[in-house]
Amino acid sequence: GFVMRNILVLIGIIVFVAVLISFVLQFLRNSKQKQFMYLLQNNEFDTLYKKIDSFYTKSIFPEYNREYVRLNALIMQDRKEEIDATFGKLIPMAKDKNAKIDILDKAFEYYVYDENQEKCDQIIKELEKLDDEKMLKHTKMMYDIMILKKSNHIKELEKDFDKQPVMQRVTNAYLLSVQYKNKGNEEKAQYYENVSKSLVEGSKG
Repeated sequence: GFVMRNILVLIGIIVFVAVLISFVLQFLRNSKQKQFMYLLQNNEFDTLYKKIDSFYTKSIFPEYNREYVRLNALIMQDRKEEIDATFGKLIPMAKDKNAKIDILDKAFEYYVYDENQEKCDQIIKELEKLDDEKMLKHTKMMYDIMILKKSNHIKELEKDFDKQPVMQRVTNAYLLSVQYKNKGNEEKAQYYENVSKSLVEGSKG
């Protein structure tokens, strides 16, 4: 399970970084953007933190966006206390609905894989205020599987499994594996864990 969680965190980061580049950093100068990306990809975290907090970065880059970049690095380093603090700072700072959904979604994904029920409950309360049905449905499914240890979403995730994009299949296979484990069906759990791993390996090219 630990390996899979790490793989999922990594996938989250790849998706996260893609979102980051397209939305959050769009008005940052190209060179700065590339520099942050380079430092993240090469695990040069100390340099990255220094750059985020430099006078130059502060002068061209709002606090929300700087903290968002910091969050990526902290998640990659698994620095739990600082991750909590950074989410705690970012969530109230997100002003419009899209920004709120984005950061709450990130927080929920992080805490649901960490199996932190208290944090997930808080985030769900916030999400319910935003009235996004699709998002809530996905959140509830993840909560059922990861927090309540249910196995009530097997049918819907097995249906049209092969038609999903690769990253979706990686996540769905993992969630199927967890559900079969919740049910006590080790054989099926292992099967889907292997499917998920081989998809990750395949997507690395």
